[in-house]
Formats: sequence, C-alpha cells, structure tokens
Amino acid sequence: MNMPIRYLSVCSGIEAASVAWEPLGWHPVAFSEIDAFPSAVLAHHYPTVPNWGDMTRFKEWPDAAVDLLVGGTPCQSFSVAGLRKGLDDPRGNLALVYLGLVDRYRPKWVVWENVPGVLSSSK
Repeated sequence: MNMPIRYLSVCSGIEAASVAWEPLGWHPVAFSEIDAFPSAVLAHHYPTVPNWGDMTRFKEWPDAAVDLLVGGTPCQSFSVAGLRKGLDDPRGNLALVYLGLVDRYRPKWVVWENVPGVLSSSK
C-alpha cells in the first residue's frame, strides 16, 4: 500500500501547493508563513495544519517525518529586474535557510521555486 506524501511548505503564501496536491492525497505536515493575511487564509482553509512561522527559526521547530520540502524563497535579490545583490541581501539568504531545512528534515524530494537569475547572480 502506498503511503501519502507528507510535505513541509515554506514561504507558503496562501498555499498553491496544497490546492494542487490535495486531490492526490498528499498531506501537509506544516506551513511556514509570517505575513498576517496569508497566515489567516491558511488558518481558515487548513485549521488542523500548524503554521510554524518564521523559517529562520527552523532549528526550534519540532522533528517531523517529511517526504518533500516545497517553497519559493524571495526572488528580489536574484532577479534581473532588481539590484542583483544576491546573498548580500537578507532576502537572498533565505535560500541558504532553505538548504538548512533540507539538511534538518532530509526529505526524499525538494521543490524550490525561484527566478532564472538565481543561477547567475554572482556571475
């Protein structure tokens, strides 16, 4: 019997991933969102799924079995439409926090959404 995929969603917003994956029987372990409006939307639509909040505090989060980590860290510091500060911009460093989450939870799969400029921000 196949077990449903358990995923952790960070930079969740109003949670497009869950809308797409719910019909597949996949289950969110938790969300990570700090903005008030998206957090209220998550609480309304997913009242049983915890919002662990600030992803930079992931070392304080509970242990959990996670098959897949999904998230789209802020892209402004890497975008060709922006100043291209990369990791010199605090928002850009959230990409490294995302990698810390991968190291902590060791999911089988990782889905990271960003802009093409993330691969060329440091030439």
